[in-house]
Amino acid sequence: MVAGLEPREQRLLFRGKEREDTDHLHMIGVRDRDKVLLLEDPALKDMKLRAALAAQPVQSPYRPFIKV
Repeated sequence: MVAGLEPREQRLLFRGKEREDTDHLHMIGVRDRDKVLLLEDPALKDMKLRAALAAQPVQSPYRPFIKV
């Protein structure tokens, strides 16, 4: 909830490797002050962007000079 991402949208990197959902942090060696990166899955991010663009109505680039 803090990151604003669903669990299936998250990718966790530690020591340059992507970690699996089944990995426990203490089992892979994460300790205090270690750097862990939480990223959004790029494939799901692209799908969300495409869906948002498809939902927007197509607007005409032309506008009338005079409104009657």
